[in-house]
Amino acid sequence: MSNNPIIQVKELKKKAEQNRQMHFSICKKANWINKSLHALVLVGSSATAVLTFAEYKTFLPWISNLTDGEYKLIIGVFAGLVFILTILEEYFRFGEKAASHETIGKQLTSFIRKASILETYEVISEDDIDKLTNEYNYIHENAPVIPDRTFLKEKQRLRIKIDISKKLEITPHMSIPFYKWKMKITQFCGQGNRSEDNGSEGQR
Repeated sequence: MSNNPIIQVKELKKKAEQNRQMHFSICKKANWINKSLHALVLVGSSATAVLTFAEYKTFLPWISNLTDGEYKLIIGVFAGLVFILTILEEYFRFGEKAASHETIGKQLTSFIRKASILETYEVISEDDIDKLTNEYNYIHENAPVIPDRTFLKEKQRLRIKIDISKKLEITPHMSIPFYKWKMKITQFCGQGNRSEDNGSEGQR
């Protein structure tokens, strides 16, 4: 890390922004999975209850070959699926996972505000830097683990976001969706070229 106090603050702020985006992204995904599982459990439980209290003859106009044994088997399959979904919901605890990542995201948002205020100071003391560094380290140490795959994906997304911001300063009327698509194509081609280079080196 640089000895320049302003650069140190900017570097800590940049790390915090990157991590905040990752935690909020994981929170959003975990929340979506949690709500989807919960909805499936509710719908499945309701369907199982309706089928349990109904008679198989009720469905004969739609399924003429349906027998009592097959009907009971269908109810059993529905009940089994609902049970599996309930176990998944309890085991993975996506709701708790989302809440923990959201909490860290909010703490990082508060940290970023403090860093932004500190950037406006004419003189930044070593004590200010130490306090800011300690706060960032404390948040980071108490944060839930970010999977490597998510880390790399979100880091790439942040890089694209920063690049788009810089481009918009030069060309304000630029098409953002088109530019994102262009960036993805460039990255994909770059990964393909690297793979070919690694293959060629392996054959040498």
